[in-house]
Amino acid sequence: MPVKVKYRIFLFLLLLICGISLPSLSGLRVFPFSFVLSDLTLVYSATLSFVFLVFTILLRGSKNLKDYWLILFAFFIASIAIFFDLLVNLPSGTMDGLMFDMLVSTSIIVITIILLTLISGSSLSSIFLKKGNITIGIIIGLTGFFIFALTSLPVAESLFQAQNLNMNKVISWMPWILPIVLLNGMREELLYRGLFLKKLETRLGFNASNLLQAIIFSLSHSVAGVGLTAYTSYIWVLVIFTFVLGFAWGYIMQKTDSILGSVLFHAGTDIPVFLGIFSTLY
Repeated sequence: MPVKVKYRIFLFLLLLICGISLPSLSGLRVFPFSFVLSDLTLVYSATLSFVFLVFTILLRGSKNLKDYWLILFAFFIASIAIFFDLLVNLPSGTMDGLMFDMLVSTSIIVITIILLTLISGSSLSSIFLKKGNITIGIIIGLTGFFIFALTSLPVAESLFQAQNLNMNKVISWMPWILPIVLLNGMREELLYRGLFLKKLETRLGFNASNLLQAIIFSLSHSVAGVGLTAYTSYIWVLVIFTFVLGFAWGYIMQKTDSILGSVLFHAGTDIPVFLGIFSTLY
């Protein structure tokens, strides 16, 4: 095997470890880091942020490894954004509470990523916050959104434990569900893909960088059936499904050079998830 190929495989695996070391947005550790005790969430997240920052500083000051510092800084941004998010523990046992919690969480994640990206000297276009090919992005995003929206009832019942659903309930919930899925689509697309893809492409290439983020994104959903965040008993089905979707959303983002299409598409796929969650609340 050529040395260059071995090097890229090693780098891919190293960055994969960095990615799965991040806590999920629910605060639980991604498999296989899930053995860490849940009551150490904030300590773990703060320590991880410090470690990423130290390595960022070391790489930036290194003559031979300076080209990698922005990648490590992206992991620092992700970890500190999640840490700030975890500090704010809002009640989410009602529809209003869930929507407000999502609004606050998304604001924390997005603002932290934007501010630290600008502080690093990078532009917002480096995290796909630009128009890009807006026409294709909107067409693909809305197509994906409506496909999943139209199939959301049977999917919610079969995969996400939804009970006693009917169209009257679903329509009455839409003023809460639509903002929630759009907010969640924005925070996850920016955190898992927008923040990383262009930086990873410089070292791994177009396809490998997209594959890496899709694996990290899908494994972050391995905590979906755990504790208070549980919303499905089909955890590994969800992991595989989110891998396929994550890869598709990354490709859409890369090709349109914008976050818009993947956010809209992502929002549609979250509708059955929150239908399931809402059905357990009311």
